[in-house]
Amino acid sequence: MATFAGNRKLLAAFGSPTVQNGPSIGRFHTRTEPVLVAALAVGGLERAFHGDVRFAKGCKDKPFRLIFAFATFGHTKPPTMPTIHYSIGPDPIRPRHLKVRMEWTASGGQTTLRLPQWRPGRYEQGNFTRNLVDLQVKSPSEVSPSGAMGNTVSNAPQRLTKTTASEWVLQHEPAAHLAIEYSYFANQPDAGACWVDRELLYVNPVHCCLYIPGQEHEPCTLQVDAGAGADLRQVAIALPSKGEQCYAASSFHELVDSPFLVSSRLHEIRWSAEGINFVLWIYGAQFPEGDEGGRILQNFRAFCCEQILTMGSFPVDTFHFMLLALPFSFYHGVEHLRSTVLALGPQQHLWTSLYKELMGVASHELFHAWNIKSIRPAVLQTYRYEGLMFSELGYVYEGFTTYYGDLFLARCGVLNFEEYLDEVNAYLLRHTVNYGRYNHGLHESSVDTWVDGYSSLHSAPHRRVSIYAEGMLQALHLDLTLRHYSGNTLSLDDLMRFLWQEHCRNPKQGYREADLIAWCGRHLPGACDWTSYFQEHYAQAMSLENRLAAMVRTVGCEMILGPCEDSIKRYLGVQMLWNKGLPTVEHAVPGSPAAMAGLGPGDRWLAWQIVDHELVTSIDSGPIMLDMDTITDPGVPSDSSDIQAKARKILQEILHGAVGELYTTVEWHDANPDPSSLSVEANQALAVLHTNILGHCSIAWMKGVGGMDFYNHYKITPDQQATAEQLATRAAWMASMTR
Repeated sequence: MATFAGNRKLLAAFGSPTVQNGPSIGRFHTRTEPVLVAALAVGGLERAFHGDVRFAKGCKDKPFRLIFAFATFGHTKPPTMPTIHYSIGPDPIRPRHLKVRMEWTASGGQTTLRLPQWRPGRYEQGNFTRNLVDLQVKSPSEVSPSGAMGNTVSNAPQRLTKTTASEWVLQHEPAAHLAIEYSYFANQPDAGACWVDRELLYVNPVHCCLYIPGQEHEPCTLQVDAGAGADLRQVAIALPSKGEQCYAASSFHELVDSPFLVSSRLHEIRWSAEGINFVLWIYGAQFPEGDEGGRILQNFRAFCCEQILTMGSFPVDTFHFMLLALPFSFYHGVEHLRSTVLALGPQQHLWTSLYKELMGVASHELFHAWNIKSIRPAVLQTYRYEGLMFSELGYVYEGFTTYYGDLFLARCGVLNFEEYLDEVNAYLLRHTVNYGRYNHGLHESSVDTWVDGYSSLHSAPHRRVSIYAEGMLQALHLDLTLRHYSGNTLSLDDLMRFLWQEHCRNPKQGYREADLIAWCGRHLPGACDWTSYFQEHYAQAMSLENRLAAMVRTVGCEMILGPCEDSIKRYLGVQMLWNKGLPTVEHAVPGSPAAMAGLGPGDRWLAWQIVDHELVTSIDSGPIMLDMDTITDPGVPSDSSDIQAKARKILQEILHGAVGELYTTVEWHDANPDPSSLSVEANQALAVLHTNILGHCSIAWMKGVGGMDFYNHYKITPDQQATAEQLATRAAWMASMTR
């Protein structure tokens, strides 16, 4: 919101290219809409009202917005001085550790200190306290090394007591100037944690900065202390500088939303898009020169412009992309209001085979500057760093963002339409191989990221859906549904702009799902029962395939069902890990032949044999006793161990007893198969002698069920018979704001 000083009572601005409105409102652009700003002086009030506006692309009448800014004149408050100072750098005596110092002037006789228990953007318990080492109150004679606080540390007795897993209470004199120091283990080079060595200092402050409950809104300063002997010179950070490697944050919230990189090997590339400044920082790779570098920069600028023009304004004036190019295979991105950290690898493929992934994650994280860093569900509006912060709306802040990340790349020309469909089909494949869609809807799956995190390794197989993949497909369905019922005059773009406008009107009030339902009902009241739509698509477990197939036809596409190429998965319903020595079961579809035969996660195949259906109808061998020591002995190669020879002999004997002389015509297979050569036909059965981690052995007898396939996948392709109307709808869906 613009702030006006002096005694001017009215200021009207017409046709200005940009109007600066502060960090919560950003910039409004006349390329998207004419802007009228009227500022009226009203003592004691400061508010902004925005008239509702239609943004539907293609409207003959340009949208119009009226902004009334009521400002208080003559009552300017003096700037608040920082109350807490942090210093972060390498620990000189502990490799791969940070040394963190915190100073403040306390009131009262005790101070509670907490370390965040989670990181916004990662909706699971972080357990950061496990990395904190040697927390201590500093010696009375020490003085702040930065001089930021300007006081000597209190020399009165102090007592520090740990009260919970991530909380401490410090007893001290009233009005004492205090300092604490501790080490933090920084050994996690991804996009959301911390790392330190002699070449790179990389910090997400939310991991390692203690805070005082109730003072999260107080201003802070940060001193980056590179330390002696380290090759750490250049700093990539979104916070404003207030001195040599010293930075100012308006609050603890802003501090912990501001990751930074420090190294002498950072590459810096700058550009602007629609009046917003952008910076790309790269560590671990060289930015290409010549035409290739120009193309990459053009693509970054293109999707930045596309997003800004679609949303109408951007939340901040400058945005930083911080890219960690890693030497190993990796893919990760984390959003922040003024920056994002992207971690990809291997670094030698960054500009070639990983380039689409780089563009995709960069576009995704940029859209988060609106969707979750600005526009938030009401329950997440003010971050609380202790405990859990549940929300059922992960499908909006992650699913919608995943949808738009690739859609913007297609609209601005970074991806062609076929390449865009490849990205959609990747999510569609994740949908069809996850039978959790029959168990939990998106509401429950969003809450349950706090239960089992972002990995299914330590939870029940096929338990829930991904708020990213499933949320993305639901966003696609909702977008095409809005376009279909409105005659292509309304879309998900309009809904997102509505949420952005509401945030600009009242930055402290988040949205609820009821707001989304009300918007749809207000603009398309006769299209459908929107309450039921949201209940069915987001609250309930559902398989979306049939409904999505109907909607993609409206944009001249068809959804084709294709069989799984892995016959073991297709006919028997079991997902195997073939690279774990002995073939290992990852999971089986509930009710599938593999599941009914008793194959469970972690079970290992010792011997197996394919048999025609007609030869054997079933096998019930009962428990099988084997000496399992040789299986668990790492010194015994799994493909030549005695236990496999014993297992093969037992399985042969059991099959011979069941099949008789006919078994002599069956070709024998080894127990460590090449997955490319393992194939089971629909009329064949598979007998597997397997063991679990307790050493319990048995034979699983599996045969396909007629007409029942598993892990089949759908694929969306352009319909060569699409009508002119369908192609026109597709063109509007893919229409760019920049081309």
